[in-house]
This record gives sequence, C-alpha cells and structure tokens, in this order.
Amino acid sequence: MVEMGCQEHDKFAAGSMFMTHTVGRVLDMLGLVSTPINTKGHETLLNLVENICGDSFDLYYGLFLYNKSALEMVERLDLTFDALRNELFGRLHQVGSREET
Repeated sequence: MVEMGCQEHDKFAAGSMFMTHTVGRVLDMLGLVSTPINTKGHETLLNLVENICGDSFDLYYGLFLYNKSALEMVERLDLTFDALRNELFGRLHQVGSREET
C-alpha cells in the first residue's frame, strides 16, 4: 500500500490504465498471435492483449474521455512512434550508403 491523496491516486491510475489499455488494443489490432517459439516478452504482450481486450471498448473510451491527460498521452505516443520509425529508417540509409562504397 502507498499512502497518497485521492487526486494523486487518480492521476497515476488514469495514466497507467489508459496507456496499458492503449498498448493492449494496438497490439490486438496488429493481430499479435502466439507462435511455437514465443519468448517471455512475447508471452507478456499476449497476456496484455488477452487481459485488456476482455474489457469493453466503453471502459477504454471512458478512460480516454474522463482522463485529462489522455489526449496528450495519445499525441506523445504518436510522436514517439514517429521518432522511433525515423531512427530505424535513418539507419537503413546508413547501411545502404556503406554497401554502395
């Protein structure tokens, strides 16, 4: 147990629940499936999908609608994905340049 005020609790809970539900739903939409060679990490992601997608979309929508920081979290997730993609693609260009020389 951690002692804290109601507002502090709600801020932490809303943030962690919304992000967890968002990631679980994204993985579900990607069609993440079990394989014959699952790693522990992959099993963890599959468990997240199973746990989250058992909840209704209405619950997820409520986490978005009534969470003051949800929109910012979605925007940060989008910017972070763009940055990660740019880093990956940037390295592809570096590899391509080295192969040409």
